[in-house]
Amino acid sequence: MRGSLDAGLLLVAADDGDCPVGFLAVEEIEGTLYVNELDVCPDWQRRGVGRRLMSAAIEMAQQRRLSALTLTTDRYVPFNAPFYASLGFVLPSVEAVPHFLKKKLDHEIAVGMDPERRVAMVLTLKR
Repeated sequence: MRGSLDAGLLLVAADDGDCPVGFLAVEEIEGTLYVNELDVCPDWQRRGVGRRLMSAAIEMAQQRRLSALTLTTDRYVPFNAPFYASLGFVLPSVEAVPHFLKKKLDHEIAVGMDPERRVAMVLTLKR
């Protein structure tokens, strides 16, 4: 997350008292904006905070003239892959997964994540 902060790629959502309630850490990789982590405090979930953070990231990627947003996530947890799909992210075919995303999936599996649950997702941006 420190790398995202140093690169100006850490987005924070705050309540009316300026107390953080969520964040989105991204990094630019191979012409895409890769989502490292999206987190929203439990009391603030299902209020649109994550969706607003992701919308800001999409806008950031468009301003940077990047081709896509990319991420890896859990296929089954409702606030993971289904949430991203509601924003327009898709599961690319095995052949279409960018090399860096394949490496990230391989690493996640190597450290013990279930290969049946982990997926790469891509939101292609219009130029």
